Amino acid sequence: MPAVLEEYSGPWSHSTVVVEKERAMDGLLRSLIKTVRRRLRADEEVTVEAVTKELGYTRQYISGRFHRITGRLLSHFLKEKRLEKAARLLKGGNLRVSQIARRCGFDSENYFRQQFRQRYGMSPRQFRANGHLRPPIRHVAAVATA
Repeated sequence: MPAVLEEYSGPWSHSTVVVEKERAMDGLLRSLIKTVRRRLRADEEVTVEAVTKELGYTRQYISGRFHRITGRLLSHFLKEKRLEKAARLLKGGNLRVSQIARRCGFDSENYFRQQFRQRYGMSPRQFRANGHLRPPIRHVAAVATA
């Protein structure tokens, strides 16, 4: 997270505004992550559009703020979360790969397989047989603290 200015000359100085914006964004980031987790558990759509609409902000605002704080694209973060859910479903059940792909928000099974292989280094079927669920790698400290 960017450094927050601590010193200020008065209650309405620029530094105070920066501190307040950072605190508000911490809350927004926590709300975003909480919303994503809830939507994943409820098998609801986890897209930039769906999440930002639920939070009541524009796609551009949330995506821009998320990128400025984490250095990552919101769409990539959401895809990663959907792939992690897919990995858990592969290890924990008997759903077909095509069913898991759809349940995790991938309209194309081929695209799902490609993205899954890119993320986990093996196909979904190989992962089901030989893969291991590991704690997710946190790329950004701000995301890990939520």
